[in-house]
Amino acid sequence: MGRSWVNVLLFAICPVIVSAVLISAFSELMENYKERGEMRCGYSIESGSIWETAEEALKISGEQADIDFVRFDEEEPEEMISKNELSGFVKFESGKYKIYRVSEKPTQGAALEYFMSAFCDHMTNAGIDSVDDIKLNIEHPAFLKAVDSKDYYGIVFVLYYAWCAIICASGILTSEKKYGIRRRYAVSALNDLQLYLGRFVPLAIVVFFGTIGAAILNAICFGTNWGNILYAGGLFLIMTAAASALGLMFQSITDNMIITVILTFSLVWIAGFFGGSFETYMFSDRPQILKELSPIYHCNRAMVEQAASGRTNYIPSAILYCAAIAVVCSLISVAANSIRRRGRA
Repeated sequence: MGRSWVNVLLFAICPVIVSAVLISAFSELMENYKERGEMRCGYSIESGSIWETAEEALKISGEQADIDFVRFDEEEPEEMISKNELSGFVKFESGKYKIYRVSEKPTQGAALEYFMSAFCDHMTNAGIDSVDDIKLNIEHPAFLKAVDSKDYYGIVFVLYYAWCAIICASGILTSEKKYGIRRRYAVSALNDLQLYLGRFVPLAIVVFFGTIGAAILNAICFGTNWGNILYAGGLFLIMTAAASALGLMFQSITDNMIITVILTFSLVWIAGFFGGSFETYMFSDRPQILKELSPIYHCNRAMVEQAASGRTNYIPSAILYCAAIAVVCSLISVAANSIRRRGRA
């Protein structure tokens, strides 16, 4: 695997580059997770607008997100904010809304903007006939301290790229097929399990140290906090093993590196989409059952929460999930390689 050193180098550097972009882009957005208490926001609704049908849903969803919405229809938003010490104001007009932020309260303003964006997405997806059923599922673990963008994105994108482990082996696996090395394997004295371990172990080791390298670079460049080093290292170890087994499974089944990369990256993207790699899981309004199905969700929560607070309920589930993936994918790979080997014999 060391011969694919360019891929390994990119594997370690790419998470750092993406983390740098996202840390800068979402530094203000992540302010809305800092402890801010309950917000009191005003709003007004233009008579006859579609927003009137969503008013009750707005208040219920606001309560779930610790935002108390109070209606004011008589005066200008700036006056209402000043007179009533509001954290913000939303003016609903026909087909649009406008948010008035308070310059002295940037955290609350960012939280209000995020809430309204998520609320409107839900309203669009639910349809106007069922708008009263809108509920936002925003997770705030009671023990989780404030998490800023350098810690959140500095962690989750190292984990995200670790699941793309197969890219580290793409060069050598392609060479095996190109130069007929696998035909030699077919007549060797090694059994199917030994042949598989001959790929899996080197790949897992390279991916593990590549991931550790990316984590160290993020810590040096951005000050990302990884919390308990033993916890982090243990999770890295089992997660990179699972990622390596997943990629090798696709390669064993398809025997085509291009298809393997497409399948792996597509699956990782879907798992990351629901697991908090793009939209922070603390504020994610995705269905909980879909998030729980994503191994990246368990890994993200385990790593971010233990780094931020020194404790998490997701270490056991993350380890079990990754271990199950490593075992199942390895068994499928051995079986697929065995079938192909018998066909060549």
